[in-house]
Amino acid sequence: MKRKLKWLAIVLAILLLGFGTALFLWPRDRITAESWQKIRIGMTEKEVESILGKRGIDEDLADEELTKSAFKVKGPELMEGPDSFPETLKYWIGRSGIIVIDFDRHYHVRVKVYREGGSEKPTFIDGIRDWLGW
Repeated sequence: MKRKLKWLAIVLAILLLGFGTALFLWPRDRITAESWQKIRIGMTEKEVESILGKRGIDEDLADEELTKSAFKVKGPELMEGPDSFPETLKYWIGRSGIIVIDFDRHYHVRVKVYREGGSEKPTFIDGIRDWLGW
């Protein structure tokens, strides 16, 4: 009986350790208002990619992605930069929002836009992180 209890304790400890590891190592959505605030007018495309963790997609692919995922916009639009005809738009679509960056011909940020919204339900891990405030 003590032997079974010992093995049960070991299995539970391994499960808890695995769950804790998944909780801390699970990648977070980097497409947020906080990430948008870190982006500055004049930054290069590479600097933006390092903040957001991936390359932006073109307008045609973004339209397909938004249609496929039934993305719904919520809240106001955050915008910084001149309101003029866009030169080169790149989109970053996340679980909780969209970041649109207009780059000039030298691939520097000219305009940045953030729209809060979403299409996916959060994963179990994301739900726990949101609940814990992480």
